[in-house]
Amino acid sequence: MIKTDRLILKDHTKENLEKLNSWFNDKELSFYDDEEPFTLQDLDETEQYLVNKLISSGFNANKNIIHIAIHTKEGSLIGYCMIALIDKHNKKCKIGLTIGEKSQWGNGYGKETLQTLIEYCFSFLGMNRITAEIFSMNKTSIRLFEGLGFKKEGTIRKSVLKKSEYVDEYIYGLLYDEWKTT
Repeated sequence: MIKTDRLILKDHTKENLEKLNSWFNDKELSFYDDEEPFTLQDLDETEQYLVNKLISSGFNANKNIIHIAIHTKEGSLIGYCMIALIDKHNKKCKIGLTIGEKSQWGNGYGKETLQTLIEYCFSFLGMNRITAEIFSMNKTSIRLFEGLGFKKEGTIRKSVLKKSEYVDEYIYGLLYDEWKTT
């Protein structure tokens, strides 16, 4: 568990089931995520995903992926994030986050979460490099990651089909040396 000024980042629990299911069934959230084509997910499917993937790969898991629930200090689940493809030999990983609670968009929770993930990756996991993949139409995420020092390193052209149109996927990276000097 990690606490910030306004957030608690911790392992997922079964109490997250209904909110996660509503977010997984939200077309707008799905559009900005990798989960297309969009298909509705019933509660049982979300529960299987929660038990098999999210709960089993929290902070205490010794795996190459960590799934984290984002809560406000008051206890409300507002999103989720992950540290994936953790490569301890090459000291690199990939991160991503979703603020699923739309009423909380624009309150700086994404930035606070991302700052915390970066600190965790570099200081606790000992990473040298963090990457993120962002779809070209996701201007909010692009501003967020660039604002925290990530550099656009490449473009995977027409990588993903979104609403009958192929869009580019940008690869962003942040190195430990760049981060520690900010």
